[in-house]
Amino acid sequence: MTILAIAKATLGEALRKKILWIFLVVALAMIVMSFSFAEFSMREEMTIIKSFGLGIIAIAGMFISVILGINLIPAEIERRTIYMILSKPVRRHEFLLGKFFGALATVFINIALMAVVFVIMLTWKNHWQPDFAVLKGIMMIFFQLQLLTAVAMVFSVFATPVVNFFLTSGVYIIGSLSDVTEAMARNKDNSAFVRGFYSVVHYLMPNFANYFTQNPLIHPEAPVQNEWAYYGKAIAYAIVYSAILLIIAIVKFENRDM
Repeated sequence: MTILAIAKATLGEALRKKILWIFLVVALAMIVMSFSFAEFSMREEMTIIKSFGLGIIAIAGMFISVILGINLIPAEIERRTIYMILSKPVRRHEFLLGKFFGALATVFINIALMAVVFVIMLTWKNHWQPDFAVLKGIMMIFFQLQLLTAVAMVFSVFATPVVNFFLTSGVYIIGSLSDVTEAMARNKDNSAFVRGFYSVVHYLMPNFANYFTQNPLIHPEAPVQNEWAYYGKAIAYAIVYSAILLIIAIVKFENRDM
């Protein structure tokens, strides 16, 4: 109950932040504007719209997740509200988990709003024939953002918001290049040290590239083999990796002098 109460308070506070609404409104406007493409064939136009729409949702969600995540703990310390909360029968891990799930609920609401507008506009553009396949891509974007929020949570325990922003952004960029790091780790032309370095980077960094599903969704003629197994594996990876990151954050937070 304590975790739920903190999550609700975090969600309410986050929804009052103007900057998040700015990102949401801009994203919704760009989604709507993407349907103005008219210089292509119907097939090309739908391909561009799907790609553009999913890209906007992913980018807007990324900024919302990072901005929320980097301020989860520092904002409470700066306002000194954390001391009042922890003086009550609230354990530190309950506080941390409540903040995380509140931020995740905020991300979910923003993604859901963008998804509703995107699917409605896509259905209208497709002569009122719904294409619910894009919901798979949106689902994967959400789990990618769950992982990103967990990364930001870990850094928020000990880093300032500015430092956290660059750390989280760096992890996201490197994690999005997992195909590159894997290729470098397997390249026989590289030295053993270089291959070992890229192997460590590849397996330690969260694999954000796993959740870029636009190509098979936009080009159904080249579907992913064992599609649901792929989605299930990616979702399980996000949940397990996020749990590990939260455990690290809790251990660090428990040992922090307040």
